[in-house]
Amino acid sequence: MVTAGRHARVGVYAAGAVSAFGTQMTMLALPWLVLESTGSATRTGLVFAVQVLPMAVLGFVGGSVLQHLGARRTMLLGDLTRAPLVALVPLLHSAGLLELWVLLGLVMLIGLCGVPYAAAQRVLTVTLIGGDDPRALTRAYGALDGIYNVAAVGGPAAAGALIVMVGPTTVLWLDAASYLVSFLVLLLLVPRSAASATAPADQRGPLSGLRFLRRDTFLGQAVISTVLFGFALRSLAVTLPVLAFLRFGQDARTGGLLVAGSGAGALAGSLLTYLVATRIAPAPLARVAMVLVAAPLWLLLLPTPPTVLIVAVAISSAAVTVSNAPFAAIISRRVPEQLLPSVLQTVITISNIAGPLGLLLTGVLIERAGIWASLALVATIATVAATNALFALVRLERNPTVPTPERALTHA
Repeated sequence: MVTAGRHARVGVYAAGAVSAFGTQMTMLALPWLVLESTGSATRTGLVFAVQVLPMAVLGFVGGSVLQHLGARRTMLLGDLTRAPLVALVPLLHSAGLLELWVLLGLVMLIGLCGVPYAAAQRVLTVTLIGGDDPRALTRAYGALDGIYNVAAVGGPAAAGALIVMVGPTTVLWLDAASYLVSFLVLLLLVPRSAASATAPADQRGPLSGLRFLRRDTFLGQAVISTVLFGFALRSLAVTLPVLAFLRFGQDARTGGLLVAGSGAGALAGSLLTYLVATRIAPAPLARVAMVLVAAPLWLLLLPTPPTVLIVAVAISSAAVTVSNAPFAAIISRRVPEQLLPSVLQTVITISNIAGPLGLLLTGVLIERAGIWASLALVATIATVAATNALFALVRLERNPTVPTPERALTHA
């Protein structure tokens, strides 16, 4: 039975890896196809924005879908629907029928079908583990974060290389195939018995997860940090290339190393989480990570050599990854099973809403106040977020009571 459960978890991880890799390839291949076909940067930007728009606009609805269908079925449908939608893009392009409005519609549908996928993967993982061991949950979430971090680095790199070799349309065919592979892996390795129970009809509202977060004192406070970190880290992605451009004589290599340091740190953080999760309880692990997320960012304000800045960015990025897993494990243990899909989807949606705002405002701030002020703002927001999270963890230790399903359902 243990072996069967382990095989099912491997199936979830493998399906998520293939699906995430395909998604990241699509994120580059679709805008590239538009740029190659039209030469229009405006249209390219529009396609890129539409890819991420569904999560920001319809993220809360995704929680209701997940609660209604269950985690396994949500993942299966997500893969099965995205495969033909992605395949339609190169098919219509080859036939000369891919008008911009058609492409935008397809891109919107692709993004819509993927909205509840990440939350479903986490809910299914909790179901397979049993949800009783916080350290096992932390390790599992660390593995999931590692999968997405590898895909985020390797997917665009592979897509870029393949676009040069075979063109963006062929890459999109490969992306469509990746969703089919993910679907088959889930279908064959994850049994139906692993599907989590669906929520009662009165618990499937799009705001049920948000209502629970507002009631739970620890989670409500912790989510504030999630929003702040989402803003700060997206802002950091804008400031790093500008920092290299302005401080180091327009050195593109330094800019590339700073961005690469962030990606490398995230991967290292995933590996570290997997190694230490079974040895350190979630709350202490999260406390250390919170400090290491914010503190290195203050070094970016100092006139230090590029190597110091690269290491600082890598440490902060690794700490972000390390902090995600224990917080997710704590959430999974505090939230009643029937509300967990909506709560996880709500947390993911809130984080994704704050990110684009950070991207938009940071560019304006850099132009009007300069790079130093922008870096100071990023470090300040990250410090406030870390401090708030630390106080939330203190509150958790003082009141570790896990809300009961009966109480949660009564007040929802």
